[in-house]
Amino acid sequence: MSSRLLFALMLGAATAGGSVFAGNDPPVFVEGQGSARTNPALAVDVRAQQAIDAATAAALIGALQTRFEGEQIELRLGSTRSERVSLRDLAIRGEADLRFGDSRTWLPVRFEALYDTSAMVVESPHITLGADVADARPASSLPLARLQERIDGAVAAEYQSNTTEVTLGAARIIDDDGRRYLVQARAIARFDGEEAVPMRVRALYDRHSGRWLDPQYVFDDAGYALAAR
Repeated sequence: MSSRLLFALMLGAATAGGSVFAGNDPPVFVEGQGSARTNPALAVDVRAQQAIDAATAAALIGALQTRFEGEQIELRLGSTRSERVSLRDLAIRGEADLRFGDSRTWLPVRFEALYDTSAMVVESPHITLGADVADARPASSLPLARLQERIDGAVAAEYQSNTTEVTLGAARIIDDDGRRYLVQARAIARFDGEEAVPMRVRALYDRHSGRWLDPQYVFDDAGYALAAR
């Protein structure tokens, strides 16, 4: 077995579980612990990397299984980078590829997470679909008004003590797996009719069903993402 594990796992093939939330639902918690056994004959640092890779793949699978419930999905783990941030935790950053069961095309994924070196688990990974690309095409032909409604509803649910309004700006198709467009857009969230906060939005548009899948938004000046359910 090589020093880097390449995972092409069907959802549920590794131990993972948890949920995601928006609004008043329970807090996000997804935990992954690798089920693959490492070879004791390998060097210690190689075995440690295999343990990190296995736990990372399990956590990503658990999170994606929740976000795309009912879909058949494969995950292929690519490169990961780790940096110690405490005596116990490593910050993990890396790339992977996601493929739906009805497509032959892989979609790139970026992720960030914490790895607990004591428990050997990765908890609650932050996953971003798609890579930053210069070659993109306009998404003006898609039903962007429905995407705006989804994001607007999620922001309103999160900030119930404020009046909120989201305005979607220019949207681009940045990737395509043959059935689903990956769309990236700029937006503005306005709070109480005054404070305007810039946002970035990403979502998958299923051309067959006409549905927006898993819209995600990030406040540019806050640095966090929330699933728009």
